[in-house]
Parts: sequence; C-alpha cells; structure tokens
Amino acid sequence: MKKEFRKIVYAALLIVAALSLTACGKKVEAGKKVIKIETKGSPAPFIVTEDSADAAIYTTKDNVYLSGYDVAVLVELFKLPEFSEYELDLSVNSNALVNAQQGVIDATINNWSYNKERAESYLFSFPYTKSRYTITSAAGTTISSFEELAESGLKIYGGAGGNTTNAIERWNEARKDGERKINLEYTSADITVQLQEAIEGKVALIHDQPVILKYKTAYPTQFESLNITVLSDEETATNITANNTSHILFGKTGKNSKEYQKLFSEGIKKLYENGTLEELGKKWIGEKLNDPSVSVLPLASDLDYLN
Repeated sequence: MKKEFRKIVYAALLIVAALSLTACGKKVEAGKKVIKIETKGSPAPFIVTEDSADAAIYTTKDNVYLSGYDVAVLVELFKLPEFSEYELDLSVNSNALVNAQQGVIDATINNWSYNKERAESYLFSFPYTKSRYTITSAAGTTISSFEELAESGLKIYGGAGGNTTNAIERWNEARKDGERKINLEYTSADITVQLQEAIEGKVALIHDQPVILKYKTAYPTQFESLNITVLSDEETATNITANNTSHILFGKTGKNSKEYQKLFSEGIKKLYENGTLEELGKKWIGEKLNDPSVSVLPLASDLDYLN
C-alpha cells in the first residue's frame, strides 16, 4: 500500500514539474519586455490625438487614439526584428519629460530637439527628423534673425523649457550693456489668440516649419495677413541649435537607458537606410500640410550619438 502511494505521489510530482516547465517555456517564448514611452500629445503633425480609432495608428491602454509622424516612427520601429522581444506601451502625459528624467518611464517622444541643458539629464537617440525654424509676423514684415527680432521690439511668445525659448534666453543673457534684447514673454495662450496678436503687429512667433504650416492649413484666413520667414541654416545653427534635429529621450536615471538608446538608434538608422523615414515624412508631414516640398528627413551625417 505504501509502495503504491509512493508511486502516486511520484507521478503527481512529475506532472507538476512538467506543467511548471511548460508554463516557464511559454512565458519565455511569449513574454515580451514592455517599454514604457510617453508623449505630451502635441504638436501636430508630429503627434496627433484623433477622435476615433479608425483614424489612429496607435490606441493607448486608456483609449486615447494617436497618430502623427512621431507615432508612426515608433510603430515602425517596433516592427523591426530587433524589437521582436519588446512591446510598446505608449501613453499621453503632460509630464512626459519629467517622468523620463526621473526614470518613471523608459523614454519620451515628442519632437524633442537637442540642447545642452537637456543633455545633462537625458540620453538622445539618433535623430528621426531635421527641422527648419520660422519666424511669423504681420504681413509686410520680414524678420529673418534674432538681431532683427530684437530691433523690431515685438514680443516673442514662448513656452517655458522649449528649445526656442531656451535659445532666446541664452541670446539675451549674452547681450552687452546697451544692446537690445528680445522681448520674450511666456504664454499658454491659444494659438488663435497668438495669431491674432501677430496680425495686429504686437508679437512674432517662432515655430518649426511643419508646425507653423499645420497652423496655416488650419487657419488659412489668418495667414493671409501674416508672413512666414524661414531662418537660414546658419542663423539656426548660431542662435538656436547646431542640431536642429529631433530625438527620442531616455532619462539618465533609467536602468535601461543606455541599452534602449542603442536599440532605438540602430532602429532609426535602419528606417533611414531602407527609405521608411522618408516615406513616413512624406505621408505624415508633406501630405498633411499639402506641401510635398517639406521634408523632415535627417542627413546621413546627423545619424550619430550626441551624448
């Protein structure tokens, strides 16, 4: 009887062991490492919050429908063989930049450009865009440099922590006694309010070219009374950034930041080389702005680590 009981117990243990191994095998095979990424949800056409799932290319866990160039780049990255062991968890959070810095999330994507201040807290992927900057002012005026902007006396609206805002702050700090500074004013005013004040000759606006063209498409009547001046590459490099490119940011405190910086950078390079980035730019930027001449494709020489 005891012998028979031992056989039953032994058989049961074998079954449990087999089930455990099977379960573990399935977990290793099917399990993916989740990469948590946040975006602020704007600006279009880089990040677009859609009204329906039909218009979205990614739906967050809390049912926010997203599309736009940046989202399209992420979706394509996770289709690459190098990402087969990873799963994307993208969400919208106004504190995305802070959360990435503190290691709460793995990364943030939001058309983030490079500057020295950010490089102190974040690792940058290879760029997936290259932008040109513009100054928008009342019709009949052309402002093509920071110097001309200061001389105009116009207010310039900026958001705290923004790349162009930081550039203007640095430029003002470097001015000598007696030299005019740019009249920078921080605002969260709606773009329609800002455009009206620009029409009235009260302010000038600085934006990436795709962003301002998106506004032009949305508010064509207002732009009949406005002039958009594209800054030269020299002006941009001298006064805004020598790296007028956008990157995925990984907080330096994140435990996987260096690993993910390499993973995403190599993925971006592959999308560049196989033509995917160019096609995404045409679809999500050029077509959306009704201007096929607009390109956000970085140069081959831009595909390098900035830190």
